[in-house]
Amino acid sequence: MPEPAAGAEGELRRFIFEHHPIRGFWIRLDSAWRELRSFQHYPPAVETLLGEAVGAALLLAATLKFRGTLTLQLAGDGGVKLLVAQCTHDFNVRAVARTDEGVHEGSDEGMHEPLTFKQLVGDGRLTVTIESEERSARYQGIVSLEGNSLAQCLESYFATSEQLSTRLVLLADSACVSGLLIQKMPAASNQGEAQAAVSQGVWEEAQVQLQSLEPSLLRAGSARQLLQRICGGEDSRLFPSMPVRFNCRCSGARVANVLRALGSQEIHDILSEQGAVTVTCEFCGRPYRYDVIDVERLFSQAASPETPQSLN
Repeated sequence: MPEPAAGAEGELRRFIFEHHPIRGFWIRLDSAWRELRSFQHYPPAVETLLGEAVGAALLLAATLKFRGTLTLQLAGDGGVKLLVAQCTHDFNVRAVARTDEGVHEGSDEGMHEPLTFKQLVGDGRLTVTIESEERSARYQGIVSLEGNSLAQCLESYFATSEQLSTRLVLLADSACVSGLLIQKMPAASNQGEAQAAVSQGVWEEAQVQLQSLEPSLLRAGSARQLLQRICGGEDSRLFPSMPVRFNCRCSGARVANVLRALGSQEIHDILSEQGAVTVTCEFCGRPYRYDVIDVERLFSQAASPETPQSLN
């Protein structure tokens, strides 16, 4: 099967070890990651953590069979007060981080040592929320922010909430996000002790290979190249690519309803004071600007109100 063309928005691929109860997922985001940040400006360390969270949300969603939304949230007392990454069942993602001023003033631009994970998040918790559209159900798992990386925190989440042995690596920079997750699934009931021992050895070797992956390979290598490194000589199967896209829920139509809900008088008062009305999406940071002509057109059309986002 040919590899998808490089430079796509993003993609996710699933793989399995043919003769052992081990599965995995690989993701990479290129233009989707850049589009997600197009209206947001973060210090480098925060940008890296946000990218890792986006990759993590995708990998977590890939392990599930559901129709709905998965939300990964970090809340702590470090420089990053809140970080949220959301992924739908069809791999549409969005994310946002809220930081204190100290992170911007002491950003790692020009610093000899980059800010560590613990400096960024401090003490807090990682929450994974899964909302299913089909069952109107909501599941939530919470673990403390222990470990030296987001990947280590997620491994703890899987161990405590899913009872699955899981290892993953995450990489994010200004150009792309990449990640790889492997899991040891429950063995078949007819698997004998000898085969179980072999599978355990394969699992242990896969973990070693995962942790030894070079950042350059994670950043630029194809799913097939990474799978060859992880699987070694074991038979494996790589499934077709699934697209990953940035997709915030904000839109011009929603913003128009926000302004109509506030009322003509209030909007015209803001227009008189500031010369324009700007509504900014709290999630992706995209500004929607309305001048006097836009406002007049807005209130000449009928629409139903929606809850406001943020008004400046």
